[in-house]
Amino acid sequence: MNVSFALDGLKGQVSKGSRAMRVNKEEVLEKIKFGNAVVINVLSKENFTKLHIEGSQNHPLKDDAKNFSKEVEEKYGKDKLFIVYGDHFGHLESFEATEALTAHGLEAFNYAGGVQEWFKAGYPVGGTEISGVGVV
Repeated sequence: MNVSFALDGLKGQVSKGSRAMRVNKEEVLEKIKFGNAVVINVLSKENFTKLHIEGSQNHPLKDDAKNFSKEVEEKYGKDKLFIVYGDHFGHLESFEATEALTAHGLEAFNYAGGVQEWFKAGYPVGGTEISGVGVV
């Protein structure tokens, strides 16, 4: 079961039993335009260098989710809105990172479509593969 909500002008859904709130690409783009969020890519530095959402920050999710959350808070502060993404639908890194940030008391949203959906939609990206080479 999914529950819809609106928070700080950001609509989304949360699955029952989960703390990870989801947003779509249009909502992410809106928050980027208004500077209301820190957008975090949780993939490896190598993958971030290849392709990432323009303006996003790379903070790879490692084995220790608590340490990940602590590092994010130390770097960006507690009073930010975080939008977390990975590669594409079906990969759990962004979901797990969003869950960890939320459990740590931070306001976090999961953009499950990831950089692949973002790129295919023609939204602003950076990286060495922006010509489309190697993009699934």
